[in-house]
Amino acid sequence: MATPTFTPTSMQQQVFTLSWLSGKATVGNLIGPWSTNDLQAQINSLNAPFSNWKVVWGPHYTLDGPFPPQVSNAIFVAQQQDGQGGALPVYVVAVAGTNALSAYDLQTEDLDIDPTEWKRANNAPSQMQVTTGDMDGLTKILGMQWPFNDIRTYLASIQNKGNATLWFTGHSLGGALSPMLMLALMDPDSLLDTKDTNLGLWKQVNLLATAGPSIGNADFLSHFQSVFSASNATTTFVWNAKDVVPHAWNKDRMKALTQPTNIYGLTFPTGSSVGGLIAAQQAAAANQSYVQFEPKAAFEGPLQPYTDSKNTQVPWTPDSEFLAQLGYQHLNAYVSAFGCNWFPQGNPPSGCRWFPLSNPCDDPKSAQQAVKMLTGNSN
Repeated sequence: MATPTFTPTSMQQQVFTLSWLSGKATVGNLIGPWSTNDLQAQINSLNAPFSNWKVVWGPHYTLDGPFPPQVSNAIFVAQQQDGQGGALPVYVVAVAGTNALSAYDLQTEDLDIDPTEWKRANNAPSQMQVTTGDMDGLTKILGMQWPFNDIRTYLASIQNKGNATLWFTGHSLGGALSPMLMLALMDPDSLLDTKDTNLGLWKQVNLLATAGPSIGNADFLSHFQSVFSASNATTTFVWNAKDVVPHAWNKDRMKALTQPTNIYGLTFPTGSSVGGLIAAQQAAAANQSYVQFEPKAAFEGPLQPYTDSKNTQVPWTPDSEFLAQLGYQHLNAYVSAFGCNWFPQGNPPSGCRWFPLSNPCDDPKSAQQAVKMLTGNSN
C-alpha cells in the first residue's frame, strides 16, 4: 500500500499554528494560562504570514481537578491582518487539545466514551449520539464568557458575515471538540439559537481538525455531513496513520492497536500495564458504535528510533517504547507534516518558525515515568 502524502496550503499551515497555540499553557517563566497579551506576543514572534493574526476574543479557559487545578479546556478567536495593520474578514476559532497535566481531561473528557444524545432544536427526537466526555467539553466551551460574551454571542456580533470566512480548528481533543462546536453554532437545527450564527450567514466556513478521535455514531456523522455539504463549507480531518488517538473510538480501528502486533510493531509482554490499558479501552470501544469522520489517513509518520542521547541509564521497555512513539506520532509528526519545524537561527527556508519539541523517543527516563503516571504503577 502506498504511503499517503499530505501537502498543506499556506492557510492550513497558519490555521494549524493557531490551533497549536490554543493548547499552550505557559509563556517563558510565567506559570499558568495565557493572557491575551501573552498569546498575541507569541503570534507576533512568528514569521509572516503566521504573525499576521490578532487575538479578538479570549483566550478563555476552564480549571478543573484537585488543588492545584489545571486548565482543562481553552479557546480563542483570531482575526487575520493584511500585514499593514488592516483587518481582513477571516476568523479562526481555535480549540485546545488535552492538557496532559489535567486529570479531568485525561479521565473524563478523553476516556468517558459512554454515549449521550446530540440534541436537536426544540428537543426534537434524535438518534444522534456522541461521547459523554466530549459533550462535557463542548458544554464548558459554550459556557465560557470573555470578557462578558460567550463564543456564540461574539460570532453573532461579527458584521458583514456574507463577506467573512470562518475557520474552526483543534488538535487531539480539540480535533474532536472543534467539529462539535462548529455544528452546534452553524446548524439551523441546533439546540442552540443559531439565527445569528448559522452557516447560511457566512461567505465561507471551514474546518481543520487534526489528530482527533471518533466521537459520534453514524447518525451524527450523517447529519454533520449533510449540514456541511453546503457550497460555502469545507471540512478537513487530518490524521497520521501511526497515531494512536485517531484510531479511537471506532471499534474496528481500535483492533489495529494490538493485532497482530501493536501499531508500532511492538509486542506487549505478559502483564504489560500499557497493554492492559489498551485492551480495556478496546473492550470499551467494542460496546459502542462510533465512526470516523475521515476513514483515510492523510499521512504516515515514519517510526522513530529509540535512542538515549542524555545517557539516562534507563533501559527501554516495550511499554515505554509504545508511549514514547505515541507521543512523537501524536505531536511531533504533525508539526513536521504541516511544515512547521523549528528553525533555531534566522528565517526558515519554508514553513513557519515554530516552538521546539523534544523527541520522546530519545528519552527513556521520561517515557518510563509516563508509563507509571498513565497506569498508576509506582513500581
